[in-house]
Amino acid sequence: MLEIGVGEGALTRHLLAAGAKVFGIEIDDALIPALKKMEDEHARFHLIHGDALEIDYTALPKKMKIVANLPYQVASSIISQLTEKVERFPLMVLMVQREVGERLCAGPGSKDYGSLTLWVGYRYQARLCQVVPPGAFRPPPKVDSAIMCLEAREKPQVEVGDENLYFRIIQAGFAHRRKTLFNNLKSLNLNELKNMQEPFSNQETWRNLLERADIDPGRRAETLDAYEFAQIARAVESLMGGV
Repeated sequence: MLEIGVGEGALTRHLLAAGAKVFGIEIDDALIPALKKMEDEHARFHLIHGDALEIDYTALPKKMKIVANLPYQVASSIISQLTEKVERFPLMVLMVQREVGERLCAGPGSKDYGSLTLWVGYRYQARLCQVVPPGAFRPPPKVDSAIMCLEAREKPQVEVGDENLYFRIIQAGFAHRRKTLFNNLKSLNLNELKNMQEPFSNQETWRNLLERADIDPGRRAETLDAYEFAQIARAVESLMGGV
């Protein structure tokens, strides 16, 4: 198990009692002496003093399950980084702010649906297991929390030729939520995407690409599902000779 944010080790002790071998990440210098003592007392506990956003995960065992009560202010950044490493982390059980949890499993058309939803959903199936009220913590936070389960998919959610291109299109599509998909995408320079030799008129070409993908250019990004974004990515790939 990989535990991110060991804190005082309350959850760690339960994991060790259940027989798990635990690698625990903790950034707070003040907590390290007590955690080092715990490490001395438990052969199956290995302390990693550092920032979860800067850890070299390749130095850890190749396959691990993650359990974490993530710091709310950096939860999205940590999740974005971890879900890139699907071959290492087949299962994650995470405590996050409820708002973040709802973003992870949101559907098209909802206010919570966005680029994070699609980024995580490409490799993982996200499920909100339980809402945790503020009173469960001491001191209580000002927001509800959520326990999330992220299970690795056997294969990516959608088929695309170029994953980086797919995600660049998603990011551009959500750049300004009030704008239409076309108005957001036309700012994504096709000439720079793959060092194209032939110059394209961005505005005209994006209209043609959306038409080829059978997507109404007047729609907003939050109304498109992963399969529709994949259609756009494949249309771009086709234009560029990638597929």
